[in-house]
Amino acid sequence: MIFENPVLGRVMALDGVVQTTERDEFIYHEMMTHVPLLAHGQARKVLIIGGGDGAMLREVCRHQGVEHITMVEIDAGVVEFCANTYRITTPGL
Repeated sequence: MIFENPVLGRVMALDGVVQTTERDEFIYHEMMTHVPLLAHGQARKVLIIGGGDGAMLREVCRHQGVEHITMVEIDAGVVEFCANTYRITTPGL
């Protein structure tokens, strides 16, 4: 479910649990992405498990050394829904 909040902007909830908000999603996704990639130092292949909103994919794409990204999402409907309705997703997802 997607709904608008006057403070957080667009909010995505799955099964009644808030997953991400438009205002602060970057904080979570940047930490989940950049810290491990920079700690590794030479990651060329990345596997994203989950991440149907595309935000982690967006962040991984910012690393020029990454040559291949595989994203696995258990619910293809989440990817389709987010790609069609959620503003934070990765263009072209």
